[in-house]
Amino acid sequence: MKKVLVRAPLLSQSGYGVHSRQIFRFCESQKDWSLSTQILPWGITPWNINPDAEDGIYGRAMSLSVPASEKYDVSIQIQLPHEWDNSLAKFNVGITAGVETNKCSAEWVDTHINKMDLVIVPSKFTKKTLENSATVKLTTPIVVLPEAYFDELLEEPTADPLENLSTNKNFLMVGTLTSDDSAADRKNLAASIVWFLRAFEGKRDVGLVVKTSRGRDTTIDRDLVRKMMQQVKKSSGVDEKRCPKIYMLHGSMTREEMRNLYKSKKICAYASATRGEGFGLPLLEAAVSALPIVATAWSAHTEFLEGESFLAAKYDIKPIAQSRIDGRIFVKESCWANPREGNFSRKMKLAVSENKKLRKVAKSLSSSLQKTHSMSSLQDKFNEIVKEYIQK
Repeated sequence: MKKVLVRAPLLSQSGYGVHSRQIFRFCESQKDWSLSTQILPWGITPWNINPDAEDGIYGRAMSLSVPASEKYDVSIQIQLPHEWDNSLAKFNVGITAGVETNKCSAEWVDTHINKMDLVIVPSKFTKKTLENSATVKLTTPIVVLPEAYFDELLEEPTADPLENLSTNKNFLMVGTLTSDDSAADRKNLAASIVWFLRAFEGKRDVGLVVKTSRGRDTTIDRDLVRKMMQQVKKSSGVDEKRCPKIYMLHGSMTREEMRNLYKSKKICAYASATRGEGFGLPLLEAAVSALPIVATAWSAHTEFLEGESFLAAKYDIKPIAQSRIDGRIFVKESCWANPREGNFSRKMKLAVSENKKLRKVAKSLSSSLQKTHSMSSLQDKFNEIVKEYIQK
C-alpha cells in the first residue's frame, strides 16, 4: 500500500474547497492507497464540519486527519504554489488553479513548480499562464485535469426556491466578492449589477438573483453585502422607480439547494462579467443545467462553453488594479479582461428576447458536458494521470 497524504482545504466552503473534495474522492478510489489528510484553511471562508454532509465526505476527511509528521510515498497538495512543501513525500503533486491573469509570479514557476514532481491544473488557461511566466526551463510536467459538476445536478428539482418571485425572467449571478474596490474585484460583481440595472431599466418582469458573500456566512457579512448592493444600486444612476428587481441570496447552500436554484423556472439565464477564471465551476454548473450564459469571452471557462447558448461578451485586456498587486500572487505585469458594458448589456438583452431558442440550444451543450465533465469521466482521467506519472 502506498501511504498518501492529501493536504488541502477539505472543509472550506469555497471554490478551492470544492476542488479539494473532488480530488479527495478521486484519491479514495485508488485501491492501493492508504490515505491521510492534513486539513488547511482557505482565506476567511467558513468550514463545514458536519460529518454526514455530501455523502459523508467531510466526516471521512476529518477521520483521516493527522499531523504531517512522517514521510509519505505520495503527497497531493491543493494550494497556491508558494505553499507547497516538497519534503512531505517521495513523490509530491501540487494542484492549483493558479491566478486568473495572463501572468503570475516567476517565483511560482521557477522555484515552486520546479521543486514538485508533478503539477495538476484545471484548465489550459492556467497552464499557459504558468508556462508564460517562467524565466528558467520548466522541469516539472504540468497536466490539465478539469473540475467536475456535482452528480445531483442531473436530478430533477425537488422544489422551486424562487417560485414566489414577482419577476418571471431572472438572471442568476454566483460569486464571492473578492474586493471592496469594484475595479479590483475579479468577479466584477458590482459592475455586473450596474450593467443589468441600466440594460433593463423600466422592465418590471426582468430580475436579477445574486448569490454572494464577502467570504463568511455570518449575519454581519450578510448585512455588509446588502449595504454594498444598495450602494451599487444608487451608483447605477437608474431612478428608483424604474429599477428592475434584485434579489440577494447569502450563505452556504447544499448541492440539492444549488440544483434547485439553477433549475428554477424563474431563472432564464446565467450572467458573469468576470475578469478571469482559473476554471469557473458555477459557469460549468449553469451550462450543465442548460441555461444560456452571458459571460466574458476570456479565460478558462471558454474551454468548455461553446455554441449559440454561450453569449460571449467582448472585452479589453487591461492591467489589473494597482491595489491587487502584492508581488506574490498578483504581479505588476499581470493583466485580465475588462468586458465592455455595451456589448455585455446587448448579450443580456438577447438572452431574454431569444430565450426560448437559446434554451433549446443550451440542452445540446448540457448533454455534451454531462459526458465530458462528470465525476466518473474525470475520475478516469485522474486514474490515467496516476498510472502515467505516480505509479510508473
